[in-house]
Amino acid sequence: MRKLPILKSLHLFEAVSEFPSFSKAAEALGMTHGAVSYQMRILEDWFGRRLFIRHKSGVWLTSDGERLKRCCASAFAMLEQGCYELRARDAGNSVVVGCSPTFLSHGLLPRIGTFRQAHSDVEFDFKTDADLNALTVGAVDVLFVRGVLKQPHPVGAAHVSNEIIGPVCAPTSPYLMKSPEDILSIPLLHESPKLEAWNEWAKATATCLREPRDIVFDTFSLAIEAAKSGLGLAISPKVLVRSDLEKGELVAPFGFTPVERSIYMFVNEHARNRAAVKEFRCWAIAEILS
Repeated sequence: MRKLPILKSLHLFEAVSEFPSFSKAAEALGMTHGAVSYQMRILEDWFGRRLFIRHKSGVWLTSDGERLKRCCASAFAMLEQGCYELRARDAGNSVVVGCSPTFLSHGLLPRIGTFRQAHSDVEFDFKTDADLNALTVGAVDVLFVRGVLKQPHPVGAAHVSNEIIGPVCAPTSPYLMKSPEDILSIPLLHESPKLEAWNEWAKATATCLREPRDIVFDTFSLAIEAAKSGLGLAISPKVLVRSDLEKGELVAPFGFTPVERSIYMFVNEHARNRAAVKEFRCWAIAEILS
């Protein structure tokens, strides 16, 4: 029998160590401040040494706490990876796909029907909170990431496509546009997480956007719906509006322009040889990343 602290306490310690105070940790973890403090005190009693330095503005780890945090991260990562590898042995024709909610709803779901028609036996599980760590331990088989990633990538090779973006609007838009300069008199629709996207496009196309008329929405979906309703021009990556363009619900009056970011598709090394994953990978390269 291994003589270790309660596994739940170690797991809680690793989570709490990411926060600057027990109060913030408790709020994020759905616990009371007293419960978090009590559990950390029990752990310190077991080790017979302090893991946290308490001060008025919060807490920080002692050198022993930092060492325990590294041990927990390594041990839990190994345990997590082993569990997912064991589960993957019976994965059969299932594919676990990780991506953002926006990429799933606008990039994948409108087109994945073509894959399902050819491979009706393949089952999907979509994870919208997955990241590169989830891919590394095997929590997802395929991961799509949009943006700029540091080189070299922390997890093997990736399939990469340059992202191209452009203004889109309803085909019956009341705004007449003959050149990009006409944009100066048209409301520009933004999604709040990507407020820099219009400036990114303007820089890539050498277009002046001085004092534009702006309307900001919380999400990409709302900005696109506003564009479809004729409220103005939205800026979008082509991959996210491709189906809307094909159905004639949107038009891209000035086409699309490459920008300095990419779409990455990573495949877990332990899943890449499964038939279902290989089929999905080939389809995604041709249909999504092409």
